[in-house]
Amino acid sequence: MNKLNAILLALVSAGVTGTAMAQQTQVEQNDIYVGARLGAFAPDSERVAIDNNALVPVDSGFDTLATGLEVGVMLTKAWEARVYYDYMESDLDPTGNAYGESYGSDILYHFNDLVYGGLGVVSTDIGGVADKAARATVGHRSFINNNLAWRVEGGVQRGFDEDYTEGFANVGLQWFFGGRDAVTEAKPRPAPAKPAEPAPQPEPQQAVDSDGDGVVDSRDRCANTPATYSVDENGCVLYTNETIREELLVEFDLNSSKVRKDAMEPIAEMAEFMKEHPQLDITIHGHTDSTGEAKYNQWLSERRAKSVADVLVDSYGISASRVKSVGHGESQLKVQENSAADRQENRRIEAELKVVTRVPVEKN
Repeated sequence: MNKLNAILLALVSAGVTGTAMAQQTQVEQNDIYVGARLGAFAPDSERVAIDNNALVPVDSGFDTLATGLEVGVMLTKAWEARVYYDYMESDLDPTGNAYGESYGSDILYHFNDLVYGGLGVVSTDIGGVADKAARATVGHRSFINNNLAWRVEGGVQRGFDEDYTEGFANVGLQWFFGGRDAVTEAKPRPAPAKPAEPAPQPEPQQAVDSDGDGVVDSRDRCANTPATYSVDENGCVLYTNETIREELLVEFDLNSSKVRKDAMEPIAEMAEFMKEHPQLDITIHGHTDSTGEAKYNQWLSERRAKSVADVLVDSYGISASRVKSVGHGESQLKVQENSAADRQENRRIEAELKVVTRVPVEKN
């Protein structure tokens, strides 16, 4: 059996075998494959090769064996790009052999899942004589399984530099990377089985509320909440905002800015409140009664406010940067003065601090 018969037999055998094994598989965009190639090449009757430093005609029949590799990528589901390389072994006329290579690239368009055509460029070198050509291809591809496909194709190429018209035919196996969904034949629906008797239903479990907050454990996102606190639907403690105030009121003797002994206890309580809430600063407001000149009363109110500020800083360790004092003179009387008791009530300093905190809501 000569080389031509062997190649043609391989192509026909591959086509018959592949058709028997083929299944429909959809290629996807960006699918990549590598493949092996086996084929026959028919050189132009004018093609020559160098043999013993002489130009010898190459046999123009389908007697040139081409084996190689190819790599391709699906640009879309219809368009494909491919590069390939073939090793060439040709017969010379009348006798002898010449060896060479062929490599090129194709752009292929798939008319459907089975048939494609394309155009490309190729460089063919046989026996040291090379030329470049445009190539037209038509082919068929079928999948054996999700990743393995076979294909058979043929076509012609036309030289750029030499007036060569040459034919080719080959078969290949292609391995696609990555799984794709295969469309398989529908299987007959099995006969309906005899319905099984229903399994006995488990007895319902009693709902458990471990922390006694009224929310069962299966829905309780906050375990071990105190029983005295109200909770939401998730078993978490409800909170409300509460404003805490601390007021300071210190009275002074007539025409005096000296802090009396009975004022030390409320000043100490304010100092403790400030230590518990270090984010708070205080402003101490000094006042007088309406007796005397307004300018003197303004000075006296400032002295009274500063005296209390100094006690907070010097006696109770409050930072001076947190304590401010201002005087208002007789401009902000607490009560209208009709008696000595009224005037005493106006001789004072005042200060107030408040803070908003979140506190849990107690159950009723």
